[in-house]
Amino acid sequence: MDSEQTVPGDALTPIINSGSLSQAAYGVDDEVIISAIKVNKYFGDKHVLKDVDFEVRKREVVALIGPSGSGKSTLIRCLNGLEKHTSGEIYIHGQRLDPRFSVKQLSPIRRELGMVFQNFNLFPHMTVLQNVIEAPLLVRKMPKDQAVALGEKLLAKVGLEEKRDVYPNKLSGGQKQRVAIARALAMQPRARDLAYEGSTMVVVTHEMQFARDVSDRVVFISDGVIVEQGDPEEIFKQPRHERTKLFLERVLSTLP
Repeated sequence: MDSEQTVPGDALTPIINSGSLSQAAYGVDDEVIISAIKVNKYFGDKHVLKDVDFEVRKREVVALIGPSGSGKSTLIRCLNGLEKHTSGEIYIHGQRLDPRFSVKQLSPIRRELGMVFQNFNLFPHMTVLQNVIEAPLLVRKMPKDQAVALGEKLLAKVGLEEKRDVYPNKLSGGQKQRVAIARALAMQPRARDLAYEGSTMVVVTHEMQFARDVSDRVVFISDGVIVEQGDPEEIFKQPRHERTKLFLERVLSTLP
């Protein structure tokens, strides 16, 4: 399974600097938030993840790119326990994620690592702002004026404040993804605090413009292996590996 996803949450909260979308202005810390060590995943005889080593540091924004079926979303699902990795070790904030954990044991981790899927599940009959504030109003029972203020702040963070009254069918794929991130953030109890200190984000996306604009680091995955990773400008302009180059040649023709 490799439906493209974005994974935000308390430890992986995608709050984007309202100026540049990159988190570089906040500075990446040395603290490792996520660590995957020699992670393997099999589906029957199919070897989907192959000795994957992967780290994300505090305040770092990482974009995972690669062809469909490359293992990007399987890696993300393993990181929050939606899939049980076959071997290797995964740590979230230093806590080892044991594949034998029960649903009850996984619940605290999953509450921190919310999922936003590629189809984004935006309500087509609601505006962008209404999509963002629906859950805080219904689930958190937030007063409407507070929910609107939070929604507007989060839309500004993802660079979509001018789209607040637009309906989803008028948005591009990357814009829909940003709305979905803002909506997920609206349910995070520490979102407003984190908005001032920078945060950590892992994004799996086919939207190359989004990946180039938002990330501190781009990770290219192919056939279950991390082929290369690095600064987005270097990856997009001068990829070192032939597989990365061929992939980008296919997808970059739509970029300005």
